[in-house]
Amino acid sequence: MQVDFLIVGQGLAGSLLAKELLRRGRTVHVVDDCWKSSSSQVAAGLMTPLTGRRFTLTKDYPELFASAKKRLTELGVFRPIEVYRMFVDEEQRAKGLKRTECKSCQPFIARVTSARGELDAGVADEFGGALMNGAWVDLPKLMSDVRAELVAAGSLTEASFDPADAVVTADGVTWRTIRAGAIIYCDGYKSALRGPFKYLPWQPAKGEALTLRSDVTDKPFILNREGWALPLGQGVWRTGTNWQWDQLDEAPTEPQKEKLIRRFRSYFGQEVQVDVTAHVAGVRPCTSDNHPFMGTHPTQPRTHLFGGLGPRGTVWAPLMADEMADYLCAGKALRKECDLARFPAA
Repeated sequence: MQVDFLIVGQGLAGSLLAKELLRRGRTVHVVDDCWKSSSSQVAAGLMTPLTGRRFTLTKDYPELFASAKKRLTELGVFRPIEVYRMFVDEEQRAKGLKRTECKSCQPFIARVTSARGELDAGVADEFGGALMNGAWVDLPKLMSDVRAELVAAGSLTEASFDPADAVVTADGVTWRTIRAGAIIYCDGYKSALRGPFKYLPWQPAKGEALTLRSDVTDKPFILNREGWALPLGQGVWRTGTNWQWDQLDEAPTEPQKEKLIRRFRSYFGQEVQVDVTAHVAGVRPCTSDNHPFMGTHPTQPRTHLFGGLGPRGTVWAPLMADEMADYLCAGKALRKECDLARFPAA
């Protein structure tokens, strides 16, 4: 089989890039291990405007959010919802109030509360919080829909990928029976462990998440405080997450399960019963400067990378997939802060 691009990985990055290349009339073949190593299977797909201890707006967030909303709405997976960020102390509340004076932040802040129960009597928000205009993305549906399209077109191989099995020459790439003009790695943190892009300053981090049933009243917003709880309706919630810089694998752990349950219960002012129905783990492909890795290997012109989307992948991915496809198909320059050329090979 001859195609324009061989894509390694069908998580969020690989799915959206495949769609963009197909929209431009290019042919693709995707190899994926049934999402066994995809952090997208674990991610909540949240779009939270102001994040971190300092309650800051991600650089270029308005542009990224607008692009993501447009593209993901077209794909039927964009779910607008408010996010209630509960402050951990008075210092953080002061930062939240200060953000309301920032013009770039104002469109994303619906309300700031100052006392417990001001927004919802059932929420344990001793220092108040900020109600933000956010969203979540139905990542399982997105990847399942794209997978079905690829399977129907005969453009997917379910297999583990070893870079050593790909033969890269000046004329193209061969893997098994697939011949491609180029190969694009979209395999998340796996590129930090092996393959041609191992030299980059990756900082992968493991995270875990739970799906549970609870007797707590459903909320019309996502709860956020040193973690998150996403209401899915009828007493079902998804909650996470943690950051672990060692033991980089996809194995759920009992200590983190108990930690996530305690944190979920801490969001509410009454005793909460929970029944865990699913527990998953994955590794985020984070980078040293919190920007994606996009571009071409410095010594292998047929070898490309689209990854490193990290914890804000749902915001970054739609616009970056569009820009990466323009780069691959039309030679359009990548934005410098994302071009992997900013890190010369050792």
